[in-house]
Amino acid sequence: MQWQYKTLLVEFQKDGLLGEKYIDEDETEAMLNEEGRQGWELVTATMMPEGLMLFCKRELQPSQHPEGAAEGIETVEAPDDGTVGSIKIF
Repeated sequence: MQWQYKTLLVEFQKDGLLGEKYIDEDETEAMLNEEGRQGWELVTATMMPEGLMLFCKRELQPSQHPEGAAEGIETVEAPDDGTVGSIKIF
């Protein structure tokens, strides 16, 4: 199975000049639901200085990787020891 990856940055919001920084939960939920409808699954989230970095994945469909790598995608094959699959780098 091969995967496609995507990163999303949810930037902090701020109330006024001196207000506390926060993540808009409703906006984030709506964004994640839309990504989910497109087949993306949230894998992990990491706090960054500018907001929340979300890492998503979805299975690469056969039409997305015909024989040979698709344009703009580099395929890196892992060692043939059964420990790791191939990686798609965009």
